[in-house]
Amino acid sequence: MTYYDIHTHQPSVRPEDIAIVNTIVEAGHSPESDEADNLEASLSPNYRSVGIHPWYINNVHVQLAELEMLVFQPDVVAIGEAGLDKLAEPPLSIQEEVFLTQIALSEEAGKPLIIHCVKAWAEIIEIRKRLKPRLPWVIHGFRGNSDLARQLLRQGLYLSFGEHFNPDALRVAWPGSLFAETDDKTDDIRSVYRQIACALDFSPEQVAAQIAENVRNIFPSLSV
Repeated sequence: MTYYDIHTHQPSVRPEDIAIVNTIVEAGHSPESDEADNLEASLSPNYRSVGIHPWYINNVHVQLAELEMLVFQPDVVAIGEAGLDKLAEPPLSIQEEVFLTQIALSEEAGKPLIIHCVKAWAEIIEIRKRLKPRLPWVIHGFRGNSDLARQLLRQGLYLSFGEHFNPDALRVAWPGSLFAETDDKTDDIRSVYRQIACALDFSPEQVAAQIAENVRNIFPSLSV
């Protein structure tokens, strides 16, 4: 059974598990070389997402140039995490500029978008309605309630859940719009699967089979 961690900062060490390891693009260093070192040390087939996190916008033109060099690399399977955060220091107008550019890169590269959102749901929904992107968007680390989950699913978004989640929202996303992740935690992705399975009253194997199907639908290059 394969377990998929679609957003993490720690490469998996289990050969049967598959992880999308996040790379935050910051100006002034090479995230590509940093991630290459981590991936070589890992035993399992890891992949990457690359993006400009709204917390770390500091030199937009340099960061975007670095991101554009990374997005077409074969181990990069998603763009992000990208998005909007009203608690972050950079002005929302700058965050939106960077987010829109990453949406365009997602569309150009044909790779899904991993989204970070804090208190900016209305803006995310408005942008999606306006742009009508063809590539999938996945909200990572979703902790919202079932009403918000329904709003996002109506717009065609997917939800990824970590160790903390609203069980009602989880049930709304089940079966076809749900993913699992560890984010910046050192937990095994299997423990997240077990928590999800317990909340849904399914076996971990049933959850793993459904998430594998969801992965095949939007991350076909990860499927085994």
